[in-house]
Amino acid sequence: MEQDQQIIHKARKLGEKLIAIPSTADNPEELRHALDIAKMELQGFAVEEFEGSGIPSVLISNTDDTSRQFKVILNAHLDVVPAGKYQLVEKEGKFYGRGAYDMKIAAAVMILLFKELAKSVDYPLALQLVTDEEMGGFHGTKYQVEQGVSGEFVIAGDISDLKVQNKSKGMLWIKIKANGKSAHGAYPWEGENALEKLQRGLEKLKMLYPDPEEAVWRTTINIAKIETPNVAFNKVPEEATAFLDVRFVPEEKDTIMDTIKSNLASDAQIEIIANETSQYTDENNIYVKHLKTSIEKITGSKAEMLQLHGASDVRFYEQMGVPAVCFGPHGGGQHSDEEWVEKEGIQTYYEILKLTVRSFPKGFEAASKSS
Repeated sequence: MEQDQQIIHKARKLGEKLIAIPSTADNPEELRHALDIAKMELQGFAVEEFEGSGIPSVLISNTDDTSRQFKVILNAHLDVVPAGKYQLVEKEGKFYGRGAYDMKIAAAVMILLFKELAKSVDYPLALQLVTDEEMGGFHGTKYQVEQGVSGEFVIAGDISDLKVQNKSKGMLWIKIKANGKSAHGAYPWEGENALEKLQRGLEKLKMLYPDPEEAVWRTTINIAKIETPNVAFNKVPEEATAFLDVRFVPEEKDTIMDTIKSNLASDAQIEIIANETSQYTDENNIYVKHLKTSIEKITGSKAEMLQLHGASDVRFYEQMGVPAVCFGPHGGGQHSDEEWVEKEGIQTYYEILKLTVRSFPKGFEAASKSS
């Protein structure tokens, strides 16, 4: 019991330091400050610094060579969305504060775990700390992957409430432009209303993908913005543009664009602003099964799988064929003023990760990823 409280105390102490830092996208000095706090905890280990488009990240490992290939990578992000205040508060068995759940407490646990186990495990282990996950992860995790960082299995400590998140929807941001013919608003028959033309296509898409009334695992389309160049009421718009945020399930990753195109006017102009693939790691993967076994041994309950409607950095590994999941502590309220992590659950989270990392059976090989 005393050992349990030591882990919770250490995680709180480190988490408190991290949560006090306003490490937001518009504050690059504080992003570096958060990384510096983490590096101070990990003196004596090999640290490789990365910087993609001015965004800093680090890779800490238990090897002294220059290889960027690991058996296991623990991934954590130290950036947060903006808040009114940055302070850890303990109340009714919970730690509250910006980043408590997403994901500075989990990052603190991973730092402490790496510090304890890195020199005793008999395989290459890395801790990847990034600072741009909330902005898409393109200059942190993705940049490191592009520089050759890879592993046989990746665990990100992002939000999952002690479930194993192995699926996430893809993200497609597109701009659709329709053209018509301008005319005086009093004589609409002399023109062709581009906005109405665009609207007909959008109505077809919303018939195919209506907004669900509750969480459901299917593709959704959010019409984020519609605009025309009109500055007056008495003009038939000659062009109209819509911006769509499409979140598609893995099963539609190869068909979603064809579906969208087939429901728009044949002369519609489509520009893809962002196209981030969906993420899927088989729950029967040998590494995932091992993590699930650890969860069940520590909690005494069956491990649960989780599907994420948003996106996380693990998708960059999955795109390279590397099995990767999110596994974070019990908590909730991410991005809200009531963001929290359960205090006693920190120990449970630590013990699950510890059992998982230290007991990977010998013989786990990259060739066995999907077996």
